[in-house]
Amino acid sequence: MRAIPPLAITELGLTSTTAPEPGLGEAVWLVGTTYAKGDKAILGTLTSTVTISIASPGVVTWASNGLPNGTPVYLTTTGALPTGLVVNTVYFVVNRAAGSFQLSATPGGAAIVTTGSQSGTHTANAALHRVYESLANSNTGNPPAIDDGTKWLDIGPTNRWAMFDLLRNTATAQASPLTVVLTPGQRVDSIALVGLVADTVTITVTVSAVEVYSYTTNLSDREVLTWYDYFFKPFSSKSAVALFDLPPYTNAVVTVTLTRTSGYVYCGGLVLGTSAYIGRTLHDAENSGLNFSEVSRSFDGAATLIQRRTIPKTTQRVRTTKAAVKSLTDLRSVLNAVPALWSGLDDTSSGYFEPLLILGFYRTFTIVMDQPDEALVTLELEEI
Repeated sequence: MRAIPPLAITELGLTSTTAPEPGLGEAVWLVGTTYAKGDKAILGTLTSTVTISIASPGVVTWASNGLPNGTPVYLTTTGALPTGLVVNTVYFVVNRAAGSFQLSATPGGAAIVTTGSQSGTHTANAALHRVYESLANSNTGNPPAIDDGTKWLDIGPTNRWAMFDLLRNTATAQASPLTVVLTPGQRVDSIALVGLVADTVTITVTVSAVEVYSYTTNLSDREVLTWYDYFFKPFSSKSAVALFDLPPYTNAVVTVTLTRTSGYVYCGGLVLGTSAYIGRTLHDAENSGLNFSEVSRSFDGAATLIQRRTIPKTTQRVRTTKAAVKSLTDLRSVLNAVPALWSGLDDTSSGYFEPLLILGFYRTFTIVMDQPDEALVTLELEEI
């Protein structure tokens, strides 16, 4: 059993992708455009020259920026930033006002104090990548991201970024091929793709333009139990790939390519990070589903069934060493209400691999110290 706490994919980490923004059916919000009820608009990357005060804390002035607290922002400059701020480093908006805000190293954290001197022209780049639906007619000049919910509804990530948003069950769709190039900027050893609709997946790692790792798999699958199956059973397709052996270079570039002979390819989630080994999964693991469908019956017993999604769920018991218990309690705290990739098996060819693979969160994470040198971990995992 392994868990991959996800590395946040930011503007700086996404080097390139063939999924455009705006994508098919998406249009960028414009301040002078009048939107009708039900119209949709996106906010992608917002860029502006800004001024930054030398103060405790420093204030970034960006007129009519429309950025909510928590927005990731990185800075570039033709000269030098004030001391306390570094170019091409992700900060987060705090204490926003109509035309200004402050920056923090963490979401909701303390505002950064700026000192020293500065020079040149500074540029702020804000990453939103959200789709909004207008809730009113004659909707003009209302920035969606800071709306109070009366004019706009946030309905999820843009198509380009859907695969990186692990808080919602959405997918990036793109005419084949879908290629994503990622620069983590730190050591990673694991990657997982879920919610796939594709024929092949290729993952490569390059370091200083030299390929050091390559993996390609065909997602077509067919379980053949009889001669009839061999001749007549239709092919199905695997929907997930997980690798735990990426070479952990600090300057690695990870390229993911999904291809399909016809139609669009889909990727429901991409998780990149450093895996944590929990222990060996025992043979009594369970895969189940939370069915949210409803049935109503009339006076004569006739049924009306309203079909809704079934949420995959697993229960897995894992044997681990006594020495690993402290690290597992730390992992439990880190992944409290945080989506992660949980894999019961490393062997992707096993028929048990996908049923024991969950991109989601733990409901219970119990450690029973029932043996002198080993502990029993029980995990109840639920997909987002």
